[in-house]
Amino acid sequence: MMPGSAKRAGRLARGWLSLLLLAALSVGWSLAQARVPLLMEGKKTLYQRVLTRPGAQLTSRPGQAGVPVPAFSVLFVYSRQIHGDERWLEVGAAERTGADGWLPASAAIDWKQTMTVAFTNPAGRARLPLFKDKDYVLELLESELAVQRNQAVVEKLAAAQASGQPLTELPAVSIEPAVHVDFTRQFYLLPILEAEQLFFADGFSARLLKVASVSESDAPANTAAPANTAANAHRQFKTAIAFVVDATSSMGPYINEMRATIDQVYDTIAQSGLSNRVVFGLVAYRDNTAVTPGLEYVSKVFADFASGAEAQSFLDKAAAVEPAQVSSKDFIEDAHAGVLSAINELDWAGYGGRYIVVITDAGPRDGADPRATSGLSGGQLRQLAWEGGIAIVSLHLLTKEGKRNHEQAKERLSLLSELAQGSLYYGVEAGDADRLGDVIESLATLLTEQVAVISQGRASKSAFSIQATAGAADPELARLRGTIAKVGYAMQLAYLGRTEGTQVPAVFEAWVADRDVSNPEQVALEVRVLLNKNQLSDLQEALKSVIYAGEIGQISPESFFDEIRSAAAALARDPSKVGRAEYKNLGETGLLSEYLEGLPYRSKVMNVSRDLWLSWSIGEQQAFLDDVESKIRLYQQFHDDVDRWKVLSGNTSAGEAVYPVPLEALP
Repeated sequence: MMPGSAKRAGRLARGWLSLLLLAALSVGWSLAQARVPLLMEGKKTLYQRVLTRPGAQLTSRPGQAGVPVPAFSVLFVYSRQIHGDERWLEVGAAERTGADGWLPASAAIDWKQTMTVAFTNPAGRARLPLFKDKDYVLELLESELAVQRNQAVVEKLAAAQASGQPLTELPAVSIEPAVHVDFTRQFYLLPILEAEQLFFADGFSARLLKVASVSESDAPANTAAPANTAANAHRQFKTAIAFVVDATSSMGPYINEMRATIDQVYDTIAQSGLSNRVVFGLVAYRDNTAVTPGLEYVSKVFADFASGAEAQSFLDKAAAVEPAQVSSKDFIEDAHAGVLSAINELDWAGYGGRYIVVITDAGPRDGADPRATSGLSGGQLRQLAWEGGIAIVSLHLLTKEGKRNHEQAKERLSLLSELAQGSLYYGVEAGDADRLGDVIESLATLLTEQVAVISQGRASKSAFSIQATAGAADPELARLRGTIAKVGYAMQLAYLGRTEGTQVPAVFEAWVADRDVSNPEQVALEVRVLLNKNQLSDLQEALKSVIYAGEIGQISPESFFDEIRSAAAALARDPSKVGRAEYKNLGETGLLSEYLEGLPYRSKVMNVSRDLWLSWSIGEQQAFLDDVESKIRLYQQFHDDVDRWKVLSGNTSAGEAVYPVPLEALP
């Protein structure tokens, strides 16, 4: 290199170094100046948030005119000041980018926990009134005439709503829609402002909630859909049925019977004029191929719904399903893998009726089984399915060869198929292949008839029930058909809620119990906690630490809480708790995040004490750890479920997206 070139290169290098230094100083100055929101009282990691009221305006300074903010925007609070006689809040849409402006405190509501609720499907229970006063709800719940009084309020509310009359003379401000607003597809925010758990002498318990309400579209509630839209919705109702079939070595006769029966069902569908309105899919499953490579696959989609809309196409693809040529290591199989494939790999969009039919002669591997590939329990898998509006029917072949597995298989398949409407489990006596064909035909014909009834107009609950129980001589099959009728009615309400554009009630604040007063066993509101990806990831990491500590604790039980304390120190959940030895349970160690504290639920994990852990047998400790591990896998399913992550109004970054985690899914 020439001397001049060397000097120029040196100057260029020094210039780039100077720019990099200036950039680093600038970034450091920016980080030093970065503001964070105010912490919630008593918390070390949770920031204050508010929800904006309708009509709220964001201003550059307190007391000035501003620009409108959408109702129920979720904003962080950076400071609180008094200007004149009014309290003001400095707010921002994001956690780390600083404040965007000011709001009068009267234009916002403190949202202490990011909890919201969703209406459950109203099929099988009374519609839920939203009451004006807390004391009225408490008095109603304790009244000997609670059922009659609640029914009277429901009838008056429904009549007033239908006629457009004001509700000023009634104790309630509104009522839930008559059809189901599907929270997973029409996201709405029904935030919980206050919550408490109520217990009564007869053992009945309920959550008493103060809620507020605005739908995602901020549209008026229950806007009537045009008549032709409702009619078209009925005419367009379709049902998808995915068969999830055990394809291990013992299943040959049953696979053949399934194919032959579906061939006949296609003829019935064509005769009913409902071709393309009832479609089939087919998933086959075997078992862990890492243990037994000759099984070839764990689960595989053989026919999707596009193929299953036409008989010959489906049957051609179904012909490729054959029983395995080798046996798996033990009798149980990985049915959960097949169900998960049906949920995730088939396209359920556009179908109002959604059913998975499992056909097997063996019980499924539970999520904790080291050979299971899904890692999910039957209850968690059922929850994932129902979140997608899918019901799981289990047809269990009670063969002589599987006799020793019958009880365990029934228990696990029943867990997979248990809904609020009842059980969708059915045991085929003696593993009779002909009987299996009769049951498949009966259920497929019933679902086809449901589509026909709905296409003629909104079907009533009683019409579904009469249709379901007609001609069923077998009491157990009659029970199953009756349960499917209830599930079908619920699916119809959900479908109409989606297609008719039904909105949640346009109330602002109200009090409500989360149970149907007329039937306390029926849950009317499902509590969800809105967690962002960082919080969900933190929860997974904390639970992984519990697993690690538990595995060591099984060898040396006294060391379990010592390992938990070390994990809490490493993750720095709450430095003030690190090193303490007098904590009573896992919740006090600081390992689990603060957003779990104060929620209206009983945590299985947080309440585990040192004495309780030491009192458990190895089997009980392992069952606890298995449950924790299955939750870790469930959270991974939540993380990967891109369609249900929501950016709340007022937030501008996808990084602020939240997932509505069911309260019962928390540890």
